[in-house]
Amino acid sequence: MNDQERERLQEKYPAWYIRRPPTMECLVATRLGRPLSQREIYYGLCATLVEDTYHLLSEALAAQREIEDAL
Repeated sequence: MNDQERERLQEKYPAWYIRRPPTMECLVATRLGRPLSQREIYYGLCATLVEDTYHLLSEALAAQREIEDAL
């Protein structure tokens, strides 16, 4: 993920901290703010997402937003 892609995702999903760990080839997005409730976890919300590509991370973040909107 280049800096422009990361910045674009960060702007689109400000409730997440998005990064590529220096020793890993994956992308990591960590939810900011409060811990998730058991109900939120039950319905599929995640505190951390790990994906191999920018495209997959973008899809996973969009899926999390859909779940949030449905709750």
